[in-house]
Amino acid sequence: MYSCDPRAMCIVVTDVTLRKSIFAPDAVYGLAVLDGKLYVLRHRDDNQLYVYETETKDYEALYAITIPGLQKKSYNDLTECDKEQCLFVSDFLAKCIHKVVPNGEQSKVSKFIDVPYEPKGLSITPDGNLLVTCNPDKLVEYNVTHGEKMSEVRLHMDIYYPLHAVKRRDGQYVVSHMDGRLSRVVRVGADGKYRHCFGGEKGNGNNQLNYPCHLALREDKHTYMYVIVADNDNHRLMLLDKSMEFVRMMVENFREPHRIWYDSQAHRLYVGECMGSGRVSVYNVTG
Repeated sequence: MYSCDPRAMCIVVTDVTLRKSIFAPDAVYGLAVLDGKLYVLRHRDDNQLYVYETETKDYEALYAITIPGLQKKSYNDLTECDKEQCLFVSDFLAKCIHKVVPNGEQSKVSKFIDVPYEPKGLSITPDGNLLVTCNPDKLVEYNVTHGEKMSEVRLHMDIYYPLHAVKRRDGQYVVSHMDGRLSRVVRVGADGKYRHCFGGEKGNGNNQLNYPCHLALREDKHTYMYVIVADNDNHRLMLLDKSMEFVRMMVENFREPHRIWYDSQAHRLYVGECMGSGRVSVYNVTG
């Protein structure tokens, strides 16, 4: 689907169609795709990542990887790292990041780094660092090979208790946060101060959010950028443009969409729910 501004400059708008729904018990706390496999972190005592194939529409369950010592918490998150061919898992209560090198039942799991703050959302930056969103007001980047801290940003006092962050190619961050009545997605510079924000007092209108717990960035080098927001307590996905302006609602039939992950190679969007069956919905993305 397309739209044009008054200057007749066409803008490509992301659209989605449902490809597959995966049903399994317990809330989804993390999603990632690496080397053609889908990894799902769920709210379970067994501390396992559940692995599915993605090459067919069946999404067959393959095996599970145990993460020893991982403590259950809804703030835990999961991301992939192509450079190291591994996965990172945040452990909010233990204040550390686990590293998983998948290899079937021989997968290697270890503690990667301790974090001085409470780690929440995870993502990989355009230059290949691990970006960790931390309580109460920090964004910290780590080298994915040896764990050295590369940078630390203290967020402006109006951006408290961030939930998730992604980094744009221009070096700015997109951060979701909820503190009291404020529920927003904010574009932030390297100085931690916001340049623009979407949302404000929490609500369910087109310009409001209610617990925007996770983000996905769709960006190319030259043309466009969209931010997909998991608006958890409004049970919907929202699409914003690069200026943090509302584009449209994407999907509105979820039960608490808690985690999202965009596969830029296959052009698929994965959405994991927190309530009900713990459904993972897979969408083909066009536009």
